Amino acid sequence: MNASSTLSMTLAGSVVIELLKKEMISIKNGVVHLENSNIQSDEILEFFLNRIRLREKDRKLRNWISYFNVRGRKIQKLFIRSLVHKNVLRTEEKRILFIPYEKVYLMDMELVENIRKDVEITLLNLTGSSDDSIILSVLIAKTNLLSRIFPDRERRKIASQNLKELPETDISKAVQDAIDMMHAAVYAAIS
Repeated sequence: MNASSTLSMTLAGSVVIELLKKEMISIKNGVVHLENSNIQSDEILEFFLNRIRLREKDRKLRNWISYFNVRGRKIQKLFIRSLVHKNVLRTEEKRILFIPYEKVYLMDMELVENIRKDVEITLLNLTGSSDDSIILSVLIAKTNLLSRIFPDRERRKIASQNLKELPETDISKAVQDAIDMMHAAVYAAIS
């Protein structure tokens, strides 16, 4: 799978990870349990929590990832809107033969470079990595984005080897489980 085909699953997985970190949900035996149903000020988190709240019955993580994967375009628009409000992106309305669309431009290149460097440091130098860096590195590796971070093949190989040696934390284990279940949901949908 290429990076563009896994984007909506990656976004869904990253929100699930954020909900896990904020202890809004928990995952036990692959089943998502709602722990805190308070209304959130973040539009993206509220979108996910609202769907989980409406289903009284707990569901497996792979079912939720598939559910949100189908709504991938809406989730992408929520992320874009959120990043526009934070002045990371800007949008411009364009038209092709009377068909309107939004063109997205990156405004804060420095932020992107800092995140890229943080992931590089995490994957090439394992000492002193934060939990957020580890989670982001695992997500990048599992969604085939390593080639964008490391265009050089030798450094990509080293990063892949170091990825296997990353320290195991509760959240990184949950991330790994969520990503594995995302992949299982995709393979089930394809076949």
